[in-house]
Amino acid sequence: MSSPSLFAPPPSLFLPLTDEVVKALAAGESLDDFLGVASRAQMAALMLLLNLKALIGQGIAVEMLERMLDDVMRAAGSVEEGGGAFADLVRMRFSAENLAASLTVLEIAGVALLEEHEVQAQAYLDEEGQWDFGFGLRHRQTLEPLTREIVLATGDVLRLSDQQSRIFDEFQVCTDESFHLQAYAGVGKTFLLAKFFEVLDPATTLLMATFPAQVAALRERVMQSSPDSRINACTFGHMANLLLNRDLTSQGWRNSDMQRTSASSLVDDQQVAQWLNLQSVGKLYPRDVARVCRATVHSFCLSPLPHIEARHLPSLGHAASQADIAMLLEYSRLLWRETVRPSAPHIRLPIRNAQRIKFLSLTSEVIPESYRHIIIDESHELTAPMVQILDRSPQAVITLGDEFQQLTGKATRHGGFIRQRFMTQSIRAGKQMADVLDPLIQLHPSDIKEGFVGRAPHPTRIIGHGVMPIPDKPTTILVANEWGLFAWFRRLSEAGARFQLPARTLEHLTLFVKGLDGLYCEDLRPQHRLIFRYAYWDALASAMGASHEFKAVHEWLGQGKRLQDFVEAAQRFCSDPSAILKLATVEDVKNQEFDCVLLSRDLMRPPREGSTHSLASVCSLLYTASSRARHELLLPGNMNDWLQDLGRNQR
Repeated sequence: MSSPSLFAPPPSLFLPLTDEVVKALAAGESLDDFLGVASRAQMAALMLLLNLKALIGQGIAVEMLERMLDDVMRAAGSVEEGGGAFADLVRMRFSAENLAASLTVLEIAGVALLEEHEVQAQAYLDEEGQWDFGFGLRHRQTLEPLTREIVLATGDVLRLSDQQSRIFDEFQVCTDESFHLQAYAGVGKTFLLAKFFEVLDPATTLLMATFPAQVAALRERVMQSSPDSRINACTFGHMANLLLNRDLTSQGWRNSDMQRTSASSLVDDQQVAQWLNLQSVGKLYPRDVARVCRATVHSFCLSPLPHIEARHLPSLGHAASQADIAMLLEYSRLLWRETVRPSAPHIRLPIRNAQRIKFLSLTSEVIPESYRHIIIDESHELTAPMVQILDRSPQAVITLGDEFQQLTGKATRHGGFIRQRFMTQSIRAGKQMADVLDPLIQLHPSDIKEGFVGRAPHPTRIIGHGVMPIPDKPTTILVANEWGLFAWFRRLSEAGARFQLPARTLEHLTLFVKGLDGLYCEDLRPQHRLIFRYAYWDALASAMGASHEFKAVHEWLGQGKRLQDFVEAAQRFCSDPSAILKLATVEDVKNQEFDCVLLSRDLMRPPREGSTHSLASVCSLLYTASSRARHELLLPGNMNDWLQDLGRNQR
């Protein structure tokens, strides 16, 4: 499963054969058809390939492989001069099985195949028709992604890829026009964003993002290029508060109660039901009604609609009458009104940024005109109200994002008047990554279908796994949620493997296990978002019983294990910062990259039937997780077949 060295090196020997031809021969297609048109160099390359796995097993270096290729070509010439046919020798020694085996070690050997036009160009031959030992170096230079040099006004030289340079050139010409850059994973969009700041006036440019951590990271990145500049940066929530708090009219929403906006401001559903005098609705008790209303208002705050509608209601888990739906909507509207303007001093509902931003979107307020440019990274995380505010603001708005990394569904689009440009060439991953990401792009319900292009100088090995052994080299294991986290936590800890868990992830996982423990032992309703709807263990078992992840939990609890056992295991196995394994959810790492990534099987979760948002979420989880890998990506062995079946079901 692992390469002899840590990861596959950038290739230095390029054989004059195409991937399509070699795979066809390995699959048993006609050898005679190939030999009938193949050149001496191509037949020599095939002979080398037939023995490549054995040669790699003997520790033969790539430089020696190239000399062996030259020797075979010269021997072929001698055979032909003697009246023989080199093709007969190739035919006699050919083995489809050996060829297929050699393809599995091609990348770790530092060997690559050429494209058809490159084979036909024959730049790998010298003037005498022999192998040119300088070809490998020349060809590698053509594959380097950062080939364009731009001299900035500061005198600094900027090295960009072809696509980056085209975007940068257009930006310099049209700095006062808005545009959106749809940039695939690993193309260097954040690097490009920092360079935009070297062209614009920092005093009149506003850098915005959704979360404080994003703003801090972007500010730091820009300051690396312009250390003396004063960078204006804030979250959307901060901007919403500034704009709303300056409106002193009765129609505004000035917030002077900072306690209600604190992250520690939490009110349980029973308290909300008492404050608002909520009554039972159908099968729902008042506290359950409060929970439904919270979810409804949250959905409303992320939508572009001006009023709360039935589409904002969450799934109730049972059929509801029209009268019940009407009552839930009325209670939800009451919750929204009481959040904005409480009818009594004792009603102290928490205030969140999403609510403030939604309220702002319902006004005519715009971002202050003192800013001429607004730049936003990770724009696929913009909510519909955020986009509404941006689209009506007078500034040139430059957004950079990748809607295939919107993990919760389909990303919100700007108005049609915004120019859209694309960057599809990744400098993080090798060309092999396209075989993984392109099917996900095609299956995603987005209308963006441009192909992914891996332009990193090194290969990215794609390795299928059935029951994956615990990795023996640095690897990041990615899962969908706490169910997958627990299954891998149990497997790793019971095997005695030490691993890292991000602190916040461990906090969420501990709350999850606490909820499962209480539900299993005492039928206590959990507080964790994934399982809070279940008041009884049997209800959870009925909903989840067929999944491998639930079986892992049920078996663990059935052995008499409890929350304290989990806490002790975490202290023992997750406290070593030098551990080579990292366990995380996709959400944890969506802005990071790793040398080796393993995708857990729980990421392959079927979408809800008929839901484009659910399908988008499934595709985005797999796309984001896969695209974190630089050198090696370990996939569930049946993922390709699973995606094909999923695609057929969507037609």
